[in-house]
Amino acid sequence: MYYNIIVARTVFWVEYTPVPADADDRETLFRFKKTLADLYLIEMNVTREMIQDYLSVIIASRAGECPNEYQ
Repeated sequence: MYYNIIVARTVFWVEYTPVPADADDRETLFRFKKTLADLYLIEMNVTREMIQDYLSVIIASRAGECPNEYQ
């Protein structure tokens, strides 16, 4: 269980943190972040379904901690 929490936290930082609004080619950066997270999950032998509950809590917590981050 603890292992999945760590994996979920890493996936959050890699995939779900925002890309700066003024970044060039944001869509490419979004795809890169998603691909990197997918590769990490494969290497860790964890599926998104296994960490979905943890990701939901992390995302909700982050929204409370940094409400202006995703505007």
